[in-house]
Order: sequence, then C-alpha cells, then structure tokens
Amino acid sequence: MNVRATKGLLALLTLCFTSFAFSGYRTLLDPRSMAMGGTGAAASTKFNASFHNPALIAFNRGVKPDRIYISASQGLRELYDQSLAEDVFEYQDSNLQNRIDEDLRTSQGEQEAVIETLTDFRSYLRDKNMSSYRRDDTSAFSILVDTLPVTLNFFIRRDIREMSVIRNRDEQKIQDYITAIETDADLIEFTQFNSQIESSVDNTYFDISEFGVTVATTNVIEYNMPISWGLTPKIFEMNGSHIATPLNEYEPDTPPERQVSRDLIEWNLDIGYSMLLTDAFLSDGLGIDGWALGGEWIFSFVGMNIFPTDFTPFKPVRPSPRFPGTKRAIQALYQLGVAHYREDYMLTMDIDLTENEVYDFEGLTRFLSMGGEYYWRDDFHLRAGLRLNLAQTEFAAKDQAVLTGGFIYQPNGFNIEGAFMINDVEQGATLGFGLAF
Repeated sequence: MNVRATKGLLALLTLCFTSFAFSGYRTLLDPRSMAMGGTGAAASTKFNASFHNPALIAFNRGVKPDRIYISASQGLRELYDQSLAEDVFEYQDSNLQNRIDEDLRTSQGEQEAVIETLTDFRSYLRDKNMSSYRRDDTSAFSILVDTLPVTLNFFIRRDIREMSVIRNRDEQKIQDYITAIETDADLIEFTQFNSQIESSVDNTYFDISEFGVTVATTNVIEYNMPISWGLTPKIFEMNGSHIATPLNEYEPDTPPERQVSRDLIEWNLDIGYSMLLTDAFLSDGLGIDGWALGGEWIFSFVGMNIFPTDFTPFKPVRPSPRFPGTKRAIQALYQLGVAHYREDYMLTMDIDLTENEVYDFEGLTRFLSMGGEYYWRDDFHLRAGLRLNLAQTEFAAKDQAVLTGGFIYQPNGFNIEGAFMINDVEQGATLGFGLAF
C-alpha cells in the first residue's frame, strides 16, 4: 500500500471536502454523489445540483421557498498501489531493449529468434501500457438563493490532477520490424533499435478553476406535473503541464519538474431538465399500475459542457518529444437519469449517452451509475452505490467497477456528509459541510 496515500486519506477526517464527476475534466464526486455510485442527473439536491443537473436546484421547494444555502468542501482521491514504480523498475532491470539490439546483430538469418524477441518486447509494452499513478484534489464553495420565480446558485471550484502513466508508443515500429524480417531480413539494417524506442512515462498536471452561476425555475404542466429546467453559464481557467520521459530514464522517486501553461481561459454552458412523474400521468398517461404508484419518479436529461473545447499544455516553440503538448479535450457529456423515492428509501440510476475521453490518459469511459439512500432516521441517512464502465473499446479506462458508500447527518439545517469509494486500484473519501438559513 502507498504510505503517502494512506496518510492522505487519514487527513481527510479533519477536512471538509467534496469532489466532482469523472467525465470531461471533472475528477471526483461530491459527497452525496460519490456515496451513491456517481449518480446525480436525477437525484442531486440543492447542495450539489449545479455539478450534475442545473434544473434540480429549483426542484422540491417545500413550504418555505425563500432560503439561503451555503456549502464549502474539499476532497482527495489517490491511487494506493505501487504498480507504476514497480513496472518502471522491472522494465529497466529487464534490459529488453538492449537484448533486441544484440539479437538483431547476432541472429542474422535466424528470423524466428529475432521475431520472438520483438514479440516479447511488444507483449511487455502492451501489458504495462496505461499503468499509472494518479492524485486528485478538489475544493468548492457555493451560495444558493432559493426564491421566486427563479433559484440562483453562485459557485467556485478548483480541480487539480497529477498523473504519471506509461505510454506504449512503439506498437507500429515493432510491427514494421517484424514485417520487414518476415519479408526479407537481408534488406534491412537492424542497428540501434534501442535508440529509436519512444515509449515513455508521461507526467501530466492539470489545474482547472471554475466560476459559474446556475439559474433554474419550476412550472406545473398537464397531469399536474412539476417540471424544472436550468442552465449554468461558467468561466474556467485551465493550466497544464505534459512532460514525457523515456522509460529507461524515468525515476519514479524524482519525477520531472512541471512546466505549466498559463492564462487558458474558456467559457461553457451546462443545461438540465427534470420532470416529476405524477400518479395521474403514470396511470392515465402511461397505463402503469401497482407498485410503481407507491412513490415519486423523477426523470432527467443533462448536457454538461455543451460547447466542446480543448487546450494545449506547455509546449516550447520548437517541437520536442519531451514536451508533447498534446491537446486535452473538454468534452460535452450527455446523461439520462431516473430516481424513485419511497417512504423509507430512494433508488437512482444514471447512464452516459456517449463514450467520453478523459482529459488525460485514463482511457475511455461510459458509466452506468446506480445508487440508493436509506432514511434510517429523519436526520441521518445511509447511502451506497455501484459505478460500472461500459466502454468496450481497447482504449477503455482500467477502472471498470467502483463500490461506494456514505452517510448524511442534518441536524437543525446543518448538513454533514461523508463518502468513500474503492476498487482494485484506488481508494478515496470525502466529507462535506453545508448550512441553510
């Protein structure tokens, strides 16, 4: 276990913090969403709706709609195993790249032996590709004014991600060598293969600060159904660093110093729509009867960052393999969500409508998120969830399933929320505080 990660997680007990959605540039989840498997499109509340569905800040006003909510939070997630460092040291100790040069010089005419060495090297790189270390830090503050005819939420948040990842950049080069040998080894000069290896450990750093204002309103339509829609115009500043170091030169204990870009400012927009399906609509409009009429159903559609953009981390004037400067995408994320509320519990589910490319090297994601909340007491609720990555391509992220859990304690308008997440490669936790006036 990574000692730094363990100490970091213990320190969380003394912090108030939150985190945000995985897709696009959002690195973590707020306490409610994290505890319930990453859901939020249909189940977020006034305290976290701006981060998942702008429409829901105006939902369920209650008997006293004129209220002010304040929340402040901070969060941490960190990889806890040592696979990256172990993989780098294993590669450097294996001397595979030098063996290839030696075999190519001494095995002329022995094509099968040379191809076997190249194939072993390719298999090794494939196996270690995307092995990574990741750390996320997130902080947020918001003030929500719940009044008529609209609800407003002003918020700021900051996401910082540090990541080191092994990148296999020699797949095609190895295949070209194998093809050339199989065709006619005598026509190719197989020298200095080691000097042509481009596979590397890429260190990326992203610091994204965001300010936004969510505006939402609620109306009643046919079948006496409340509907709500909202939007969040926002401005964010993106700074990043991307440095690639050859695998055989990388030192896990002393990663290269960051070279961070500056003043990359963009604006974007989130939109949301939610509908409370009444008994009259379910029975008369859809012909549904029985168990489904025993509670409330909420259906939602969300579009986050609907104007896709990208940015390039620090890159020198002249092209350099050490500073790839690859553009990172801020992608649009579209989700459908449904939530069902009963007297003693609620259940919810979200699904991403498209595969999404995370802004660094995690891989593709398309999440199915499920969660629930049990109302143990009026002021204390338990939460649990499961998050599955449904991306089927070979570039899918390695995080395939995440288990989550948490709680909320809310005495006299004061909220305390906690959550944890865990899978086979990482663990994280979050704790948040809120106050209603």
